Amino acid sequence: MDALTSLIREDATQSMPPYDLWLSGRDDIFTWWFGPGIECSGSRVIPTVAANGSPAFGQYKPSPTGDGYEPWALQVLELSDGRIAELTFFLDTATLFPLFGLPDHLDG
Repeated sequence: MDALTSLIREDATQSMPPYDLWLSGRDDIFTWWFGPGIECSGSRVIPTVAANGSPAFGQYKPSPTGDGYEPWALQVLELSDGRIAELTFFLDTATLFPLFGLPDHLDG
């Protein structure tokens, strides 16, 4: 987690369409991650093909049934000077995951 957080720029932003969520700055982002976003703890991410030329990852949250991991978001990163400037979490996994070749479930 330290390695990831060190890559996020001070002026980074985060959004999560279709929710009306817009975070601005490392402090805002970390406050959300370790507050309401803590529900994503234990998630797994899998790199996939680029989205509009940007790095993209499939995020899977632990299944509430304890049976592996369920799709949660397609994470798209915008980079600037080798650091993360923007994180966008697209939640329409039923549409997006097949387009990016991501599985609809991960085994535990």
